[in-house]
Amino acid sequence: MKKTVAISIAISLVHMVLAGSAAKPILPWGGPHVMSAAYANREIDALDVACDEAWKKLRSRAEYDAYRTSLRAKMLSAIGTMPERTPLNAQTVATLARKGYRIEKVVFESMPGLYVTANLFVPDGDGRRPAVVMSCGHAMQNGKDEPGYMRACVLAARRGFVALMFDPHAQGERRWNRTLRVGSHNEMALRANLIDWSGPLLRIWDGIRAIDYVASRPEVDAQRIGYMGQSGGGTMTALIMAVDERVKAAAPSCYLTSLRRLCDVLGPQDGEQSIYGQLSFGLNHTGYVLIPDIPVAVTCKFADMFPYSGVMTLMNAVRSVEKSAGLGERTLLNHFSGPHGWTEASRVASVEFLAKHLISGHSGDVVRPEKFWRFDLDPTLDDGDIGIQDESERGCCEGRTTESLPGSRSIIDIIAARALGFRDRWKARSPAETAEMVRRVAKIKMPSESPRFVMTAGTNTIEDFAAQNIVVQCPKTGHMLPALFFAGNAHGKAPVLVCAWKDRDRGFEIARPYLKEGRSVLVSDVTGVGEIGQQLRLFYGAKDRPDEGLGAMCFLMGEPLVGRRATDMLVFADMLSSRCGGEKPLLVADGALAIPAAHAYAADRSAWAGVELLERPATWTEIYRAGSADTNVCRYADIVPRAFLEYDWIDLVE
Repeated sequence: MKKTVAISIAISLVHMVLAGSAAKPILPWGGPHVMSAAYANREIDALDVACDEAWKKLRSRAEYDAYRTSLRAKMLSAIGTMPERTPLNAQTVATLARKGYRIEKVVFESMPGLYVTANLFVPDGDGRRPAVVMSCGHAMQNGKDEPGYMRACVLAARRGFVALMFDPHAQGERRWNRTLRVGSHNEMALRANLIDWSGPLLRIWDGIRAIDYVASRPEVDAQRIGYMGQSGGGTMTALIMAVDERVKAAAPSCYLTSLRRLCDVLGPQDGEQSIYGQLSFGLNHTGYVLIPDIPVAVTCKFADMFPYSGVMTLMNAVRSVEKSAGLGERTLLNHFSGPHGWTEASRVASVEFLAKHLISGHSGDVVRPEKFWRFDLDPTLDDGDIGIQDESERGCCEGRTTESLPGSRSIIDIIAARALGFRDRWKARSPAETAEMVRRVAKIKMPSESPRFVMTAGTNTIEDFAAQNIVVQCPKTGHMLPALFFAGNAHGKAPVLVCAWKDRDRGFEIARPYLKEGRSVLVSDVTGVGEIGQQLRLFYGAKDRPDEGLGAMCFLMGEPLVGRRATDMLVFADMLSSRCGGEKPLLVADGALAIPAAHAYAADRSAWAGVELLERPATWTEIYRAGSADTNVCRYADIVPRAFLEYDWIDLVE
């Protein structure tokens, strides 16, 4: 009985608190219909469909060649400026003899001081052979020395390929911090995205230099180079085959799908897998398959986290283009049972697909994946040879890290040095010039360009302050922004727009002193924050920031979340000013919202009485200057791609 009474009292207290809470829901329904992420998913869906439809309109080989050439040029522009091709300074640090092949432990420099560690598998015998370069997935600790990846190299060497598998950034012997995590890829990519580089560019560049290396080997026929990889390695295979025309056949595994299904089911992926604005200029996963005019084995698993339904959507688009443009059926759907992973069957099938197209004397028979399913069903077909069985024989460097090599540099420090070099070249601008530049770079729309409907949705009372519930709706997308309007009676004091990072309860805490002064105050949620900030899923590698997945989706669409939030703030400023007799508001923002607030202020200073930033995050300059020792983390939600070529966000208000 006492327990029941206690529960009833607790529930009553909760209801009392909610009744006077600034965070009490304003929108009349809950669930995904009011989430910022849900509306972003809808935009992603439409753009991804448009990418496929553009391919399907092609009606001849000439149209196909013109379109893929144009799209490759747009992709190259979007990923950024290629580094200078400097000497590889390659060296073989050890050689291990094996039955039928040898393994050379290789180190080369993709940029000066940026060492790449690799295993090269070379079959016995004389003469030039085809080569296959492999990128591994997110085996953070072992990288190229992960048994499953070495097994792929063994299979390729036995089939007659010279096979190279190298460590990606932040993995294996190329780790730059002691905490091995996928988020390291985002730290690299997002720092690079602020300048004229990107995560995909830096990963692609390693692949290009790996191809440079194998092409230089006397055992290799440089006209017969293939590429394959699993998971994150499947990503890199897809990207590199679209960029480097030396790749003559490819087998990306467990990555390619439709972006709309990927974002809906799993969410956007990490920084190496996303190109800024790619959906806005027509590039999706279908494009990765069709840009290169080569045979591709789209390798997938029925129960993969990369949705199989999306693979079928992609393949339907590819088959349509192959037929309408007269390309022939050159793309293979290499599908296997089971969850995400490179099993023996998919490894063997990928190698056999490359052999069909790159090894002379091959029978030319169609490679059907069903033929290889038995490799997963019968374990005796795998003899257990992974190349380097003994742990003590693995690794190219002392301590198994490139930090031990002379002149070694972290990619984070290389990015930082390049970025700070741009800072020295920034131009002095007038406020008007700054406004034009910020709007262009951050894709900020002015209220006249971004009309909204304003609706009232009841009232609320918080600590004796009466508030009107406001809903601002974008007619283009249907996305709604809730806010609380407190009408003041103070004359000669600017109204205040409060945008709090956590929720409107935090916003009310910030607003309280202004309310006591009698000012009019608007406490608002902006895109991805507060009542509309719930997410369909958390972006992996950034679970402390629920808006990061939304930021990554905006990135794919070419509209930074910073810019969208700044647009929201300008719309609220215009609305608040009209309610307060034309008085310009003071903008107050805290935490992560300080960055879009600085952009909103700079985009139109005439809209504001001033700006105050509370508990601001690190500036981009502070992050770069700390280099690889930095504990601050860049976020999709907080960056504006290529902005650091022109400014740091804090400079917009100082």
